[in-house]
Amino acid sequence: MEDVIKRIVEAEREAEERIERAKEEAKAIVRNAKEEAKTIEEEILAKAQAEAESLVQKAREEGEAEAKRIIEEGEREIESLRSKAETNFETAIARAIELVRGG
Repeated sequence: MEDVIKRIVEAEREAEERIERAKEEAKAIVRNAKEEAKTIEEEILAKAQAEAESLVQKAREEGEAEAKRIIEEGEREIESLRSKAETNFETAIARAIELVRGG
């Protein structure tokens, strides 16, 4: 009978040790999972930041290209108007001279 009691006590002790080891393993798993989640979060944030910077740079470049195109188009229009104004002025002078000469 005493042998049975010793085996029961030993079995309970082993069960408690297993429970403690399981608790420690569970804590380690949770700790590792938290660390891994933090690493993943940091990687995602870094990737999102890089992508945001890339999008901002792309938008800036597109905006600068559009501004340059608009400026160039405006300069062409100004040159065209200047040319037309010169032509109209020359035509007006020629007609004025013609009128003065009696034509």
